[in-house]
Amino acid sequence: MKISFDYDGTLSTTKGTEMATKFLADGNDVYIISARHLKQGMINKAKALGIPVSRVYATGSNINKIYKVKSLKIDEHYDNNENVIKQLQGIGKIFNN
Repeated sequence: MKISFDYDGTLSTTKGTEMATKFLADGNDVYIISARHLKQGMINKAKALGIPVSRVYATGSNINKIYKVKSLKIDEHYDNNENVIKQLQGIGKIFNN
């Protein structure tokens, strides 16, 4: 499966890191898809988890984040933003830390 995480408030948390670690151990392809403008601040976390830098996206806005999730044909996207989840019907999973 292709599984993606928002970064701030999601993958940046201990719970998010633990979830991503489990998904990776189970053989899933994990992506980081954030509304941040630059992916620089997310690269160290990706490397620490073993997520290829090519699977880290800084989209610049929530609208672009939604588009990227759909264009990559992500199976599940974890995010703490309810508006993003609503736009990703069936794909979006609310993340509560």
